[in-house]
Amino acid sequence: MLAESHLDLPRSDSGSGSCIRVQNLVPKLHLDVPSSRTRTFGPREVENQRSSNSIRTFGPREVENQFHIYRLKDEIEAVIANIEKMCRSVQLEKGFLEKGGFCFGLVNPMANIIINSAISQQVCPAADRGSHISPRAGGGRRRKRGEEKALDPNLLRSLDSLTAFLTCIFPYLPDAEARLYLDAVDADPFVASLLIINRRQLREFDFYSQTTQAAVEVALRCAAVAAKHPDPQGLVLGWKCLAHSVDGWRRLSHAVEKFSSVPSSENQRSLFMLVQAVLKDHWTSDPVLRLEQTWELARSRLMRQSSTIYARPKVLPPTRAHMKRMLLSTIHGFYVQAMGRLPTFELCNSFHCSMLKGGYCYARSLYGLVSFLCTRYGGLKPDLAMQRLLVTGVNLKAADPSPHDIVRSTLTASVPEAYTAAATAALHNYPTAQKEFFTSRNGMTKLECVSKVLRSQDGGPGSQYGVSQSASHGPLTPQNLNVLRMILQWCPSSVNWQVARKSHQQKEACKKVKKRNYAHMCQCRNRFWGQHARVTSMVRDALDKFNNTVDHPFELHIIFGVNELVSGPVPSMGEKVGDYNPWTRYKYYHTHINFLAVCKARPYDPPTLFFAECGKDGADTCWCFPVTPYKSESGQVRCIYCEYQGSRILHPTGKSFHGCNEFEKLYYVSSNNYTNDELITNKVLEVDWVHGVQDGAIYLDCRADSDDDEDDWLDIF
Repeated sequence: MLAESHLDLPRSDSGSGSCIRVQNLVPKLHLDVPSSRTRTFGPREVENQRSSNSIRTFGPREVENQFHIYRLKDEIEAVIANIEKMCRSVQLEKGFLEKGGFCFGLVNPMANIIINSAISQQVCPAADRGSHISPRAGGGRRRKRGEEKALDPNLLRSLDSLTAFLTCIFPYLPDAEARLYLDAVDADPFVASLLIINRRQLREFDFYSQTTQAAVEVALRCAAVAAKHPDPQGLVLGWKCLAHSVDGWRRLSHAVEKFSSVPSSENQRSLFMLVQAVLKDHWTSDPVLRLEQTWELARSRLMRQSSTIYARPKVLPPTRAHMKRMLLSTIHGFYVQAMGRLPTFELCNSFHCSMLKGGYCYARSLYGLVSFLCTRYGGLKPDLAMQRLLVTGVNLKAADPSPHDIVRSTLTASVPEAYTAAATAALHNYPTAQKEFFTSRNGMTKLECVSKVLRSQDGGPGSQYGVSQSASHGPLTPQNLNVLRMILQWCPSSVNWQVARKSHQQKEACKKVKKRNYAHMCQCRNRFWGQHARVTSMVRDALDKFNNTVDHPFELHIIFGVNELVSGPVPSMGEKVGDYNPWTRYKYYHTHINFLAVCKARPYDPPTLFFAECGKDGADTCWCFPVTPYKSESGQVRCIYCEYQGSRILHPTGKSFHGCNEFEKLYYVSSNNYTNDELITNKVLEVDWVHGVQDGAIYLDCRADSDDDEDDWLDIF
């Protein structure tokens, strides 16, 4: 969780008493909230609510991920049966099947077998390329103990390749779930991809983007490695050459359709010879992978299979885990926007405590939103609540529509009760004050004022409040920020909150803790400030190099995402590794960082989001690049190291970095440090963590209890 909460902060020993917490302010920068004035309950309804105990709260235990991780023999044999059926229909010699006759590719699986065989015969040996990759035994699949019969290794290679293809395109897709999708569509990889996109509600998935093209190319390469193909790079290059030629692909599509309709030996031979002819005429060293016709053909196959896919008594994998991650990604984006709107000085000197807490508040916000909707509508399940939130872009006002738009009988709780459930599920420090703020007329009036202040700076109406209109969605001016402070401080609920906070701080001031706990807290503080110094230095070096290439330089606004465990692990016995990674025995060569920077010439323009990759051998290995935020529904640029650590780092599109093109090496070549399922399960608890984190120790004001008789507490350092 350190990666999610690392900030560019001034070091201070003043403890939490000097921090002005704005846990209420930051979420209110997204002000689409339901008003308690939109619904009036009659006496009978109020009585029914009191007797029904309608408040419902949810957390990680109540909304488990439901990943389908375990490998089952039945699901493996079901896909193997489909592959075996297609291999029997294809009249190829055993040598061709063993060398390159696999089911993955850009067309239907049976035609893929022929095309892969033709490409494999045409391409150069891998040894001549110097790019041979030795897959680990068994491809990407570990056979479950106790399997009753040995399966055909050639069929298993095709199964492993199809599984690798899907899991490389789609994050958070366990191997077992990939096989369930393959079973549902008769082992067709691109039809399975469309089915996953539909099931996951990726409504803005860009089929033709540079990100998707790169992901499919990596997936093809991973599939070839998983199948133990002798030349994975050559096989992928062959597919790229076929797809790049418009005329060649048109002729190939016609031959594929003819062979798929009548898989005769004549049509098979024609397809085989056509592939080799197109490769000979259109071979090039680095063609662009074109996917337009591939997706169109896959859509037509899905349309033909839709009736049978959903008619079969087969269970498709649940989508809850992916929905949670999409929502968390969206909420994370709101926090990034909020950090971009707060002025740099105030953010780093007054609001950093709340922003640090924002690093683990994403799941709190998620479960608060889910609890709000499930309390408001008693028959609503958490999965349906998350679907509502996805469809509305996590806009609670849209997810909880006006009573005039819904059946009155579906409402089982008032807005105040729903906010009570939300604040409770979100572990809010002062749930009563939070509820009162959102449900009181005074609170809603103040929120309307806040919205006008924000819109006024964005160039909208609101100049009557005497605020600056010199910016657009950029950092608030100090004057506008002071206006917001005064508006919120005038609220009765905020007054009550401040009284409760002061009382709480008096109780917690200089709290005595056991010596062992105090030693651990000191470790956490030292670790945080050590990382703070390292990462801040890296970012400044990378930003200085970037500023040398642009006319208008940038200056650092805030660092909000860090993963120091990139390019590794490599066992290290020396002491040098302790300079940058003192808590591990292993060496990692790079760090991935997200930060916001402001253009000096336009200080009130929206901050620019940057990705930085920094080596640990000096400033010469640091670089940074602007990143365009992407919606969770449109897919994402993947990094195997950041996914493994559960870091929400936004990576650049079309820019090479460590972890983007290493999936095949790490999945099937390395000494089992990374596997697809381990990417999902390694940080599964931290993904939707709702409790405190170690970094919070920098704000705790405490001292060791002198009466504690533990004599060995110093050994912890």
